[in-house]
Amino acid sequence: MFKLLVIDDNPSFLSDVERWLKDKYNVLKAKDIKTGISILKKENISILLLDMALPGLNGLDILKKVHEEFDPNMPVIILSDDGKVDTVVKAMNLGAADFIQKNLDVSLLHQKIISSINKRSLGLELETLKDSQDRRYDYFICKSNAMQKVNFDIAKIAGSNADVLLLGETGTGKDVIAYQIHKQSKRNNKIFIEVSLNSLSDTLIESELFGYEKGAFSGADSAKIGKFEAANGGTIYLPEISDISERIQSKLLSFMQYKEISKVGPGNAKKIKLDVRLIMASNKDLWQLVKEGKLREDFYYRINVTKINVPPLRNRIDGIENLCDYFLSISLRKHNKSGISFSSALLDEMKKYDWHGNIRELKNSIESAVVMADNGAVLTTNDFPNLTMPMVQNSGDDGTLESALAKAKINYINNLLTETNHNKTRAAAKAGLSRQGLLNILKELGIR
Repeated sequence: MFKLLVIDDNPSFLSDVERWLKDKYNVLKAKDIKTGISILKKENISILLLDMALPGLNGLDILKKVHEEFDPNMPVIILSDDGKVDTVVKAMNLGAADFIQKNLDVSLLHQKIISSINKRSLGLELETLKDSQDRRYDYFICKSNAMQKVNFDIAKIAGSNADVLLLGETGTGKDVIAYQIHKQSKRNNKIFIEVSLNSLSDTLIESELFGYEKGAFSGADSAKIGKFEAANGGTIYLPEISDISERIQSKLLSFMQYKEISKVGPGNAKKIKLDVRLIMASNKDLWQLVKEGKLREDFYYRINVTKINVPPLRNRIDGIENLCDYFLSISLRKHNKSGISFSSALLDEMKKYDWHGNIRELKNSIESAVVMADNGAVLTTNDFPNLTMPMVQNSGDDGTLESALAKAKINYINNLLTETNHNKTRAAAKAGLSRQGLLNILKELGIR
């Protein structure tokens, strides 16, 4: 149960607040600032209700003191006998979470408390997320000619406020490109939020992105802000935009046009104006999806304005050694290994390999090899079984169904082993096969 402290010099009002809130909060009371400060020192307070007109010290001064000396993120709701605009503005500028008059509506007070606590929790989550982002998206290496072109495009686009579309195969690092656009923009001191939509239903996507009002659906006992509102001033990244429904396409199209949202809720929810840059990504042919009726044509033309094509790894082989060195250093630190290196023959084979899984496959393959290697080892092709797998070739296709099915089978197995880091037990389970059944298929295809 959250601990709520109310500081007010009116004993009757303190008793009323305790009666209103005691079922949902552990209510602590203080009738003067000295007692209130003592409680703040001893207790882990989640939210403070603070009287604006306490004897001896202005409520705004106390608000400032609480954030400077106790908790800069503590939500403080200012209580006052009047609702003068200048007082409200001063309180909000000093970091008050909200403001309410003492002739209050109890249900409104409940809503303001819940909203303030939710915003604080979200703020702390976003702060933690922001601190970790440079580590998560830090392998932006553009030594290859193809990636230098991408870096040039990023520099041009980052300075604008344009929404952006990233196109490229799975595993090419579109998430890293998205973060680089954010990092090189004027929004770099604001939050960057990636929202994966693949596993969410339409209803969940809508509430996750745009938030919801109290009573919007069963279980919505309080309002909640969505990712767009949380990222105000910053950037939202939506990978694999091609998988969303027509309803969500329409909502995003509206946001891109007007830069405003409506929360999910009963009736007509109010419009909220936001300043959020939207970066989207897809690994699919979007125009083909338009022709198949899976993507709205107006949505396609709206997102297909400012775009970057992210090349596959096989088209930037001139930079693969730099990527290998980087991922090796990361894996050595992560698994407390040392002295491991690549043989020149291995690097030559890596440059010839198709890298169907792109950078993700390269990173996972190197980490897997490091885990299995001894300190001081020189890695060879024996440590990278994917390099010796049969790969789908563009030439030699006789056009028959049998040939196409054989290639599809090889492709599927290659992808399966890449996704499971060549763990055959996991791969078999994912494919719905017994381990021996998978081994038989590998033998049939000549895959070790």
